[in-house]
Amino acid sequence: MISDGLALLEASQGWKDVVETVRMKRCPQSVAVTAPEIVQKIFVENYGRLILGDDAGWENGSHPDMVEAGEQLVQPTIDECRTLQGELALHPLISDRRLAVIWAADKLSIEASNSLLKLTEEPPEHGCILFVSEEDKLIPTIKSRVWSVHIEIPVELAQAKPHPNSTKEWAEWIAAGKKKDSKILYFEIEGWVRDLTEKEDFRKAANLDSLIRIMESKRLSVPMIQDLTLMVVKEGIPCEQIFSNIW
Repeated sequence: MISDGLALLEASQGWKDVVETVRMKRCPQSVAVTAPEIVQKIFVENYGRLILGDDAGWENGSHPDMVEAGEQLVQPTIDECRTLQGELALHPLISDRRLAVIWAADKLSIEASNSLLKLTEEPPEHGCILFVSEEDKLIPTIKSRVWSVHIEIPVELAQAKPHPNSTKEWAEWIAAGKKKDSKILYFEIEGWVRDLTEKEDFRKAANLDSLIRIMESKRLSVPMIQDLTLMVVKEGIPCEQIFSNIW
């Protein structure tokens, strides 16, 4: 059973290829990863540990020799991309290398993308670059200069599947969910939304999808996610009614 984001990442063939390539010292300086939101931050930290070392400097997923442009799902501006070039050129503080992370690279403007072309093709000797995207939409001139890695979601999580129905099934879901990362839990519930949509139960699907979006924004604990999901799906209470009473 996949219970957290790291387990999800480690189950991916793309990640296994990255680990092996780094271990063999064959990893290019410029890499682009296409990955679902659920594992992007986990990928960046663990890739950073492979490139910069795992022994010191790491705190809350960041490292003194890892510089970032943009943030998860938010693409950097052209000014941020230009600043990144100077930061990557600086001498490493702790590691032997520095790592530049460009978030939401599939959403970069043409101008911002073009500003990174030379850096991607000729990074500093100690510099490594990581483009992070949800979709494989880098401009061709950048894509031709990087090693492209794809992180796939296991079929059992990505496929549409029905939500629990009987009291016993709900009890089993709650028991199993207590050991899962909240992001894995959201991904699982999204499978229910896909199943409801395929069955043309659009009202229930929309209500559950709204619940997911609200819960994600509130960064709720696993027990609260389970309780609220039970109320919406099993009891049929509109999520707007639930949250108007809580917040």
